[in-house]
Amino acid sequence: VLPPFHAVIFDEAQNLEEAATSFFGVELSNTGIFYFLDRLYNSRTHKGTLARIKGHSCDLIMEQVLCVREAAELFFQNLFDEYGQRDRTIRFYKPPELENNIHHPLQKLLELLKAFEGRLASDEERLEISAAVTRCREFDNSLSILLLQNLEEHVYWLEVTSRRKFPRAVLRGVPINLSEPLRKFVFDKTDRVTLTSATLAANKKFDFVKERTGFDPGETMALEGPFDFSSQALLYVPHDLPGPDEETDKYISAMARRVRELIHASDGKAFVLFTSYEMLNRLYKILKPLLPEYPLLKQGDMSPTRMIQEFKEAPSVIFGTSSFWQGVDVPGEALSNVIITKLPFDVPSEPLIEARIEDLRKRSINPFRHFQIPRAIIQLRQGFGRLIRKRTDRGIVAILDTRVVKRSYGKFFIDSLPKCPVVKDLKDVKKFFAETKKITNPIQS
Repeated sequence: VLPPFHAVIFDEAQNLEEAATSFFGVELSNTGIFYFLDRLYNSRTHKGTLARIKGHSCDLIMEQVLCVREAAELFFQNLFDEYGQRDRTIRFYKPPELENNIHHPLQKLLELLKAFEGRLASDEERLEISAAVTRCREFDNSLSILLLQNLEEHVYWLEVTSRRKFPRAVLRGVPINLSEPLRKFVFDKTDRVTLTSATLAANKKFDFVKERTGFDPGETMALEGPFDFSSQALLYVPHDLPGPDEETDKYISAMARRVRELIHASDGKAFVLFTSYEMLNRLYKILKPLLPEYPLLKQGDMSPTRMIQEFKEAPSVIFGTSSFWQGVDVPGEALSNVIITKLPFDVPSEPLIEARIEDLRKRSINPFRHFQIPRAIIQLRQGFGRLIRKRTDRGIVAILDTRVVKRSYGKFFIDSLPKCPVVKDLKDVKKFFAETKKITNPIQS
């Protein structure tokens, strides 16, 4: 779809593998197919593309839309009967025993729409119906692939979410290793490709991104950033907290106390970053009544855009997960404290991560050293990068996961971060913020 070009630059290239995973993958959800059918014709509201066009064959097509919907409702009801409706993720190690009762009614709808498209006089109407034909074909192909699992080197799973008015089910199938398709469909198309990002290197090397994407560059270059982290930032790494692998209540209680102390030290103006909603919700519930002087903004209660807007308007605290680790820009005094509650390792039991770990083991590659640690390092660097956004910014990053000092791999994380003073005593954090106030408010000081 692109016009002719002689070179391509991928910015934020640390996300290239995940973007390609989504693009080359296959997905089908009950909400997706019902939304498509309602856009085509909604029998409750009598609205939709077909109702608006009102061609002489529309009644027959509308009836077929209802037939497809009934078939889809039956299919997903059978799926829920088999796998339940509570929140869960299930990896399929073999094709699920679900009958594809959607195929024939969907094929009939596709044929009716194709015939109808040829009889339309309006270019706009033909385009709409053509798009509907394409979507029918995509749904049919996707469901066939997901039920037969006939794509090699793919992992397949089901996600059920029950937080809506009715449960949502998503069937997914994605390639395990993206290096070959990326090489074939992207990097071999042109010899002028640049991958760029502030967080491409893990442990000061580009080996990880080259291995995961299949990109073999002619040269690599790591440039220093424009910021003086030695004077602008402080890294706080306490040694006295329990680890995440210790007794849960003890761990959560200690984490809550330390997060509270850090928030008071910076007068709010903090991001508290989590790797799971469960821990986020537990700490938020504990800290909400203990920090009445600061607005506490929890991801899930409002959109990220609105959270950032409110955060900038008054000294606040954001409790966020993955979407706040990267791509969020809050320059200035509004953000001076980034609290990382846990090293951002992927959950090894997630289907795609599990399959990629298995793939590496088959190839006699240590998955923890060559996959899990580099991914976590890149994510940690993204979280660190939320703090300093311009040359006048000052603040601290706190890593409250003591594995970073107690495990041998912890030095890889510290060494991969920008060079700045590292402290383990909370007194040093308070001293840093006291000095920051003198710099930003010299008259008051």
